[in-house]
Amino acid sequence: MNIKEIIKKNVTGTIAIAIAVGTMSFTMISGETPESNVAGHFYRYTSTSLSQPDIENINNYKRIDDSCEEGSNVCGVYLATDKPANSTPVPSEFNAVKSQLWSSQQTGTPANPDIKMKD
Repeated sequence: MNIKEIIKKNVTGTIAIAIAVGTMSFTMISGETPESNVAGHFYRYTSTSLSQPDIENINNYKRIDDSCEEGSNVCGVYLATDKPANSTPVPSEFNAVKSQLWSSQQTGTPANPDIKMKD
């Protein structure tokens, strides 16, 4: 390997590292994680029931700040519209994700990044 090839390899590696650090820094500054696709405003599941009709019932979700710890039961969902505290979600937004909420409960993992789980 000649000196020109060695320099070329080192420059390419340095550029790749600089891009990675820059991307990581931007992510840390923006406060977003790459897997996050959060729509905006959290609606917490307020029932203790784990049945399908209750998990898919809009009246069991209230606009409350996200305070979910990781787990395998539905905790709530982020939706686009912000409503006053303790309000139920916008029906069209909720209806678009209610089957995913039930799917999340069945599998113990979020069906999409906007769904949060708890113990």
